[in-house]
Amino acid sequence: METNKLSYKPTLKTHIMETNVGFKTGMRITEAMKRKSELKRTGHIFWNDPGHAWLEVDRSDLKLLGIDKQISGYSYQDNNTGKVYLEEDQDAGIYLNAIFPDALNNAEFQQFRGKYINDQYRENDIFVRRLRHYNK
Repeated sequence: METNKLSYKPTLKTHIMETNVGFKTGMRITEAMKRKSELKRTGHIFWNDPGHAWLEVDRSDLKLLGIDKQISGYSYQDNNTGKVYLEEDQDAGIYLNAIFPDALNNAEFQQFRGKYINDQYRENDIFVRRLRHYNK
């Protein structure tokens, strides 16, 4: 005997919202928007050395935001922790723009930058450079 299973059937409105927000995981839009809102109030570490910098993020958030395939091989990943270190020139911007559209002109982003980004500078031998390059 077959039982009816409840399933999520997106309406045109939720499909448009999911497409506009950039979430590709099949998660209900309210759950995805809730996580995006949480990311706006979550501390992030920006690891720096004399030559470069990387923004530390969770790999699962890249997938949730629908940008995991856009990240370049110039970023690094730690498979043990699930962390990804987004290089500063392009990949960190992709992530931040997914959370704060038009980030550079976004007042909410400017507040986030001052309050939730923790810069960590290392003069020599930063651990990020010893990790594996990001792969999709």
